Amino acid sequence: MAESRGTIPAAARRVASAWIAGLSRTALALLLLIFLLFIHLVGLATFTHGFLLTRLTIPSTSPAYNVTNPAPVTATHSKAVVIIIDALRTDFISPFPPNPPSPFHHNVLTLPAEMTAAHPDRSMIFDSFSDPPTTTMQRIKGITTGSLPTFIDAGANFASTAIEEDNLISQAVADNRSVVFMGDDTWLNLFPSSFSQAYPYDSFNVEDLHTVDNGVIEHLFPHLEKGGWDVLIGHFLGVDHVGHRVGPDRDTMRDKLAQMDAVLRRVVAELDDDTLLVVLGDHGMNPKGDHGGDSPLETSAALWMYSKSTPINHAAGSSAYAEEEGLRQINQIDLVPTLALMLGLPIPFNNLGNIIPEVFVDAPETFAAAARAVTNQIERYINAYGNAAVLKAFTDSRNEYAEALESGVPILAADADMNTNTRVLEALRELWAQFSVPHIVLGVVLLALGVAATVALYLGVRNGGPRWDQYVRMALDTAVSVGTGVGSVAGTFAGVYTRDPLQGLQVFLSVAVGTASAVLAAPLLVRGTWSASLTGTLQQAIGPIILILHTLSFASNSFVMWEDRMVVFFLVSLALFHVLRALIAPQASLRLRILGFGILLAVLARTLGLSTVCREEQQPYCTVTFYEANGSPKWSVYGLIPFMLMIFPRIIGAVLGWSKSYSGPAPVFVSFIWRAVILMGAIYWTFEWMETWDGLNPDRIPLVKSVKLWVARFAMSAIFGLMPYIWASSGLCLDIEREKDQTGEREDEVTVLGFGNAFGSTYFLFVLMGFALVQLVSTPLAQLVLGGTIVAVVAHLELTDSQRDAVLLHSGFSGEPGAFEGPRDALVRPSFTDAVPLALLALIAFFSTGHQAVLATIQWKSAFVGFETVTYPWSPLLVILNTWGPIAFIALCVPLLATWNVSPRPNASVPILAHTVQMALAFITYFAAITLASAVTAAWLRRHLMVWKVFAPRFMLAGVTLVVVDLALIVAVGFGLRVTSWKVWRTFKSLSV
Repeated sequence: MAESRGTIPAAARRVASAWIAGLSRTALALLLLIFLLFIHLVGLATFTHGFLLTRLTIPSTSPAYNVTNPAPVTATHSKAVVIIIDALRTDFISPFPPNPPSPFHHNVLTLPAEMTAAHPDRSMIFDSFSDPPTTTMQRIKGITTGSLPTFIDAGANFASTAIEEDNLISQAVADNRSVVFMGDDTWLNLFPSSFSQAYPYDSFNVEDLHTVDNGVIEHLFPHLEKGGWDVLIGHFLGVDHVGHRVGPDRDTMRDKLAQMDAVLRRVVAELDDDTLLVVLGDHGMNPKGDHGGDSPLETSAALWMYSKSTPINHAAGSSAYAEEEGLRQINQIDLVPTLALMLGLPIPFNNLGNIIPEVFVDAPETFAAAARAVTNQIERYINAYGNAAVLKAFTDSRNEYAEALESGVPILAADADMNTNTRVLEALRELWAQFSVPHIVLGVVLLALGVAATVALYLGVRNGGPRWDQYVRMALDTAVSVGTGVGSVAGTFAGVYTRDPLQGLQVFLSVAVGTASAVLAAPLLVRGTWSASLTGTLQQAIGPIILILHTLSFASNSFVMWEDRMVVFFLVSLALFHVLRALIAPQASLRLRILGFGILLAVLARTLGLSTVCREEQQPYCTVTFYEANGSPKWSVYGLIPFMLMIFPRIIGAVLGWSKSYSGPAPVFVSFIWRAVILMGAIYWTFEWMETWDGLNPDRIPLVKSVKLWVARFAMSAIFGLMPYIWASSGLCLDIEREKDQTGEREDEVTVLGFGNAFGSTYFLFVLMGFALVQLVSTPLAQLVLGGTIVAVVAHLELTDSQRDAVLLHSGFSGEPGAFEGPRDALVRPSFTDAVPLALLALIAFFSTGHQAVLATIQWKSAFVGFETVTYPWSPLLVILNTWGPIAFIALCVPLLATWNVSPRPNASVPILAHTVQMALAFITYFAAITLASAVTAAWLRRHLMVWKVFAPRFMLAGVTLVVVDLALIVAVGFGLRVTSWKVWRTFKSLSV
């Protein structure tokens, strides 16, 4: 089938600089992909810099109390013991558990309820609302500064930096108070030089349920006994780690809460009369034990305050601050001004919390003074903050109070102050992130230029035919020569204008805009680049139509929340469209093939979509199938592991057998090495389950841990060492049969079996290595999903190949019935629609392996595959691989669209690289377009109520996905396809000789 080609003028071809002109085609393809990665990184960084700025903090400090600035109220206690039980959800200590209660975490830690019932004037329990994101570092900031977190702060949970704003710890140190700490080492990162003594422990080893807690206990009670401190802080991590490890509905959680109950009983017994006890959870946990989001269970954190002798609950028995059922809810940051006033410390300057009124209502003047102290502090803060909307909220509230007094309405001054403080807090919650509109606009413009440039490059490669590289050389040279020059000048000018010539972002932004614009302008030099793209069949148009529909869906929060269902619908629709096209195939065999593989792809897409986790917004219309009903991993799928290990290698072997390619290294590689590696991946997660199995002898746990660790390490060694070596050093998946003449003395004919799929079968073995790596870090049900995904990839490859055969047959018919003049060994150029199913399948694989665009679905257990503790940088990389690995695996499959069932030709005349680059650009275009759409909607709806819950997380997911796709395709082209082509060329040359 003839390929239309853009015509590059001779003058344009001579523009190419020497170094670009001297690049090989493979190096040129890699440079092209790296160039797009650069454009995407700069665009994402610019947009993120404007959209996800950290919260504005004021460096001012509240003045210390002295003779001229006395404390507004008398301190109730001189010392405090603050116990943080990480992830202590309110219902874990509430005397009003839900009905029916869970035997694993309700009515286990009962001391707070018992003491509140026995001493209601000296004990209080609250349901404290922890502002999302509910990650530990943000909540520590909240309970020490009284400030609000921002969305981007969630990413800093793994790289905590010192708190530089005013806080309770710094105020205590400034007042010469001795602060002793033990537990989660995040505190030491946030307050590196504030503690007189500190005993930090690793906070991210969720595999370890007891080391941190035992360490806190080891140091807590000796300090309680000997004294010498003013504030004693202990941060236990066991409850949080149990939640991450096995979920809240296990015996392990009951045992851990029982241990915490015993610890608190001992603490209460050793308290003196002048010490206040504060026990709190920094956040809650969802039904499967995770946190980070804003669901009610994640934001519900327990707070218990107890005093051994001094009354602290002056509203006991009163209905003023009581709830009809359950506990009264307060903001977690309300603890900050309350604790500061109780200890006689200045309220931190950035505090936005209110007082807990029960502590101060014993005397009207005390209540009024405490409330006014907070109001004065908040007024100082908002004046320094300088936001007109927040100042208006404060002024309006004060004016309403004055008008009420004039009209004779009896309103207490304390109540008016508390109302004012609450209104300021709500106003600031609406403005909790500061947006830089210029950076947002520039980021969107650059992302849009990146999409347009990718489309232009796709069309140039598609229409360039055998001379595709001339177009790419011209486009890249234009970008380097013109775009970089203009961009550098603009960046330098920007640096001089801002008196900061080292502003790297401005220079990179200018260079990126210049180069992307230059690439976009390159098609103007080539006749036919755009015109040839305006004509095409319905089959070629259906892919762009689906992409347009997908991008438009980002304007609706409902479509974003149900995207996991939507992508399944899109892929099933595409598969059924091809099923309908089977009716016009010219041969019965082709009609059956297209019909069969189309239906198989639709069924697989629908089946994979059955595995899901549910967003909070999808309830009650969604049923979680990826986890058990209690939120723990779905261990019932272990019965299917033998099936998986038997069926998937057999399927791959059968698929390669269709093209006679299950020969050469393929049988050993697939049936022995690959099967052994995925077996080790399955065994790892089996031992992971056994480690927390109630029926396991505790004495065997160390052995199980050791076996699990070394199984993962052997698997990694095979994936990164043995498999690449065997794949790269072995021959093609070919089998050579030699037939002798009738005398039996001379070889008369040589038959090469598998030659028609030499490229595809060899590259497919490379893809299996990527599958093994992603499978190793995925939980059991996700492993089954990945197995179904690779079968779906094969179904799409065979469907695409059958359709191309049908096109060749159609093109070979002349006008006379029965006459066929098909071009020998003709090739059909791939289309954008061919890449769309893979893009949709990548998203389906992401959702079906237990992920959503919310923090709570991050599977932290993957950080410990092959490691006993958190190990940088490998543990974060393993989490990234678990999350984005399914998408990266599908990206590695993209070259198969150009290599599947394509036989080598003399003189390297097969456009394998050209078609691979074309499909890679189509694949990138899909993800770049949805990234642009998510950025536009997030920016346009930045004041929408759902922006931080729906649109911002989806943009973050899309941005990281785009970078992962770029990197995976660079690996696919730079290593996988390059080695495959070299092996084919070497074998072809030897056969020719």
